[in-house]
Amino acid sequence: MTFTIAARCERTGQAGLAMATVSLAVGGLCPWFTSNGDVISSQAYASKRDGELMYRTMEAGKTASEALAVPKELDPDIDFRQLIVLPRQGNPIVFTGGKCRSWAGHIVGEHFITAGNVLAGQHVVTAMANAFQASDQPDLGERLLRALEAGRDAGGQTLPDGTALTERSASLCVLGSGADRAIRLHDLRVDMHGSAVHEMRRLYEVHRIHGAYAESRDLRPEQTPSMVVFEAEALRNGGVFASRPSCYR
Repeated sequence: MTFTIAARCERTGQAGLAMATVSLAVGGLCPWFTSNGDVISSQAYASKRDGELMYRTMEAGKTASEALAVPKELDPDIDFRQLIVLPRQGNPIVFTGGKCRSWAGHIVGEHFITAGNVLAGQHVVTAMANAFQASDQPDLGERLLRALEAGRDAGGQTLPDGTALTERSASLCVLGSGADRAIRLHDLRVDMHGSAVHEMRRLYEVHRIHGAYAESRDLRPEQTPSMVVFEAEALRNGGVFASRPSCYR
């Protein structure tokens, strides 16, 4: 009961993943990211063991195809899984098992994968792919989030009898490029919410402001004010940042 996009940005060299599901705490269950900046997900009947198998195989310097082959050989329940491997370089690869609940499937592009299960139909992953491809100028985080929103707006998760399911958790992670290809520029999670993709949008917009402050603390600590001073200055500009919880008790 998940829809996901994993993608690379040709312009910046970044890579990342965004996903949403009716399950709780998806960010701690499905995605994996290697020290080389490869992106992996195990979903549908998600298996942390399969995710770790693919992660370890990629860490050992193997290809995406070799990584996917390991759980396909070792997992007796592989037909219940949906597995994604987006290497930092090379062809993306995905597997949707025959016992994933309907509708389940995927689209593979040169630099992206959209995939999901228990969806309203193939049009959900198509809408995600189209949204990603139509927005090549914004930052990768914004492109991933637009794809997630497109999947939601296209019907998202729906049981075979037509019952619509809400997104209760979501995850968005963007990795850097070059020497920073394993550094997480965004690593945002909504673990339990009544409309997790809407909440991810709010969180993303807040983090665009606060993330710049965190970057300054990393690279320019002597020139960076305290968080209290920074937030007081940011609040003068109003906007979505004002919706963040106060730093005071």
